[in-house]
Amino acid sequence: MTTPTLGLSVVAGFLAFLSPCIIPLVPSYLSFIGGTTAAELDDRRARRRLVVRTLFFVAGFTVVFVTLGTLLAGSSVLFGGGMVWVNVVAGAIIVFLGLNLIFDFWKALNVERRFEMRKPSGIAGSFLMGMAFGAGWTPCIGPMLATILVLAGTSGSVATGVLYLTAFSLGLGIPFLLVSLFFSTLKPLLVRLRAHARQVQIVSGILLVGIGALVALGRLQKLSSVLLRTGYAMEQWSASSQASRPLVAAALVILGLLPVGVAWMRQARGVKTARPLSVAKLVFASALVTLSILHATGVIDIAAAIGGWFRYAGL
Repeated sequence: MTTPTLGLSVVAGFLAFLSPCIIPLVPSYLSFIGGTTAAELDDRRARRRLVVRTLFFVAGFTVVFVTLGTLLAGSSVLFGGGMVWVNVVAGAIIVFLGLNLIFDFWKALNVERRFEMRKPSGIAGSFLMGMAFGAGWTPCIGPMLATILVLAGTSGSVATGVLYLTAFSLGLGIPFLLVSLFFSTLKPLLVRLRAHARQVQIVSGILLVGIGALVALGRLQKLSSVLLRTGYAMEQWSASSQASRPLVAAALVILGLLPVGVAWMRQARGVKTARPLSVAKLVFASALVTLSILHATGVIDIAAAIGGWFRYAGL
């Protein structure tokens, strides 16, 4: 098992959630699963029911994806997943999928095949709905899913393949759960993300091309040593430099207050295109300022904590 690849699997799942054919329909899906309209999801009882059913919805498509990963990883064990040519072919496939996301030259990969279902009844219906989502929307999230399936197939281990697809399902499922928990707050964000769907698609394609190149060259595992070196360097810098603590604290304050300050100044100057100061920006700023205070007073050491995480990821 390689933790960097697990991290990439989670990122791939999250980018799949942001794909142009998923993000616009999230409110509709959640209202369908919750058995109520999107407007009625502001009710606390309806949201509680929605969260429970969303958990089973996520479990449903996780079963489908993990099963696919198990089959492919098992095949690689039988046919010699560790061979060099397998890595080259797998890397080439991932690069091709990434380039298609960027340039959209093969329209066949954009075909959506959705299963039509009646409104699900209870948690069992939500689970079946999740399985239908996993099977029916595979072409829609195909490039990201195919990348993780290829990595699972070249892992040479069924257990590792299962972990990769579980991580992918988490990356795809956690946003669904977050939206179900904070539906009213996140509705404007979903609209904004839909407006930037093409940019997300291009970034996803660039990520796939990079992963594919690493796989083809057999360099994906080298990420572990890079992460280890980065982690040790950050820990040493934090321990040896007396100036590191106030610098990190000041950086966090600037990072947190800058968006709020820019928004406030634009509003004060009466800029017509200025967006109102959102609750999300205030929460983000408050969180970073709180972290900076905890760091400056020695309660936590953010640089050392990040370095420790990098070292763990590289093991």
